[in-house]
Amino acid sequence: MEASIPGGARSLNGRRVLAALILSGSAAAAHAQHASIWGGAGLGSFLSGGPSEPNYNRFLAVAASWPGDALRLRYFKGTFERSRELPPNAGDDDFDYYGFDAVVTRRATGLPIDLAGGVARFEEVYPVGYPHFDLGGRAYIHRWGPHLAALRSWPAGRYGELWAETDLHLAPYQPHQWVAFLDVGLGAHL
Repeated sequence: MEASIPGGARSLNGRRVLAALILSGSAAAAHAQHASIWGGAGLGSFLSGGPSEPNYNRFLAVAASWPGDALRLRYFKGTFERSRELPPNAGDDDFDYYGFDAVVTRRATGLPIDLAGGVARFEEVYPVGYPHFDLGGRAYIHRWGPHLAALRSWPAGRYGELWAETDLHLAPYQPHQWVAFLDVGLGAHL
């Protein structure tokens, strides 16, 4: 069981993870074909285990592509806004996540899309004592689960990209939550 962490501390930890990933990946990125960053937004919905109404999702990813651009390693971070079917006084109504995946590109598969698979860490607010008891108060509960994605990008100038992605996540809470996202955005590669 994890105790509630003030929003600033969670944000600081997320920034530290991102900074550590960028610094530790800088040697790999130096030998990569290119490094890229994408940011965007879209819609998400719980397919099971949560409210099915679509809601707003934000997404950010950084990646390094190996020579030949057949494989990219990627860190991603997102937040899914929820506004319905939450306990009263839940506080944070977001379904936050970050994770890592490997993207096999169109260049390697010959398919019209890139395919990705990896893991994500999810954060939601639950009653203290979840899943068996409600001891009063709320706590952030974290779970790791699998993630699959299909994505596509199109050149926009020398360094820019237009990007679209659909994701499927399994958050292993009780009950299990299957969540789907459809995001679009802009990217840049070096």
